Amino acid sequence: MLKICDVKRDKRAIATLCFGTVAIISDIYVAQPILPLLSTSFGVSHTVASLAVSLNILALSLALLVYGPVSDYAGRKPVMVTTGFLLVIPTLSIAFTHNFTIFLVLRTVQGLFVAGIAAIAMAYINEEFPSAIMGRMMGLYVSSMVAAGFLGRVLSGVLAGTFSWRITFIVFGILNLLGSWIMFYFLPASRHFKRSSGLLNAYGEMLKHFRNRRLAGAFIIAFTLFFTFTGAFTYITFYLSAPPFNLSTVSLGLIFTVYITGVLSPVAGSLSGRFGRRAVMGSGLMIAALGISLTMARSLAVIIAGLLFLCAGLFSTQPAAGSFVGDNAKTSKGSATSLYLFSYYIGGSAGAFLPGFLWNAYGWPGVLAACFMSIAIAFLSLATLCR
Repeated sequence: MLKICDVKRDKRAIATLCFGTVAIISDIYVAQPILPLLSTSFGVSHTVASLAVSLNILALSLALLVYGPVSDYAGRKPVMVTTGFLLVIPTLSIAFTHNFTIFLVLRTVQGLFVAGIAAIAMAYINEEFPSAIMGRMMGLYVSSMVAAGFLGRVLSGVLAGTFSWRITFIVFGILNLLGSWIMFYFLPASRHFKRSSGLLNAYGEMLKHFRNRRLAGAFIIAFTLFFTFTGAFTYITFYLSAPPFNLSTVSLGLIFTVYITGVLSPVAGSLSGRFGRRAVMGSGLMIAALGISLTMARSLAVIIAGLLFLCAGLFSTQPAAGSFVGDNAKTSKGSATSLYLFSYYIGGSAGAFLPGFLWNAYGWPGVLAACFMSIAIAFLSLATLCR
């Protein structure tokens, strides 16, 4: 009977955590498909408009360094739920701003609160689920992160193209509230959480993770994953909205249906437990490199195929890398996953902004060059530091 109860509890926990993740983390991505629209609406350049993505992710990245140790001391669920409810305020406020500077400030505040669940959910999974199913649970969670990206980008593009970008943020503010409420009532409290002896001690334990060569390698891979991903999907909107493609805002939003490859994440997580984390990470990176190569074509169909491969590769690498961190962090798992995700989202912030200079100078080939270099660094880290 106990085992049946445990199974039911595990199912409720992962379902609730995944729903909350979709409802909250989707806020990161809502600006991406509407960047050309924001550029026109506020009268700013493409590079300046991209700050709506990069500042949000940068704030999220920095906040991860706070929430990880805080959750090691205060607990996982309280931090996730509190920050989720607070997120509703800036999300709804964005819908009523007419100044792009204020828009960027509110996007930054969004990032600070989205980090609450982003920092802690993986630590919750590493602690609360048996090692035999942890890889699969991590895969399911990564699928929810993929679904968050899918929902954020596609629904945002459709709402903005059909109504206005302001309606987009009202809808997502309501989703934030619903996701936080669901987690508050239905997410089981931690059973295996071990409170840190103090907040300062928690930060000390976090710094010790840098001494672990394998963890350092995983942090580098995390950076390159989201750098490549965000760089490609931020500037593909500008590329495909211009001649010869001339895609509309709605069509740009629908391009992100390539996120459907996120269904591979649970499978990749399970395979990483059977064949090894590094083997799955290496395979995923090769698939991603193939996908980037295909986007050099001048055919829209081939470009979409390339984006599918890019997503499949990255979504296969991520659960293996997250489980790799859990395997190699013996203590303070909240801090370890925070550092992993800090690296991941810092990479995303850099990927949303830095390739813009190459975009201005060389167009889409310049962005692709940055992505290829990022993937090469990931391979090097996997072959040396993570061995």
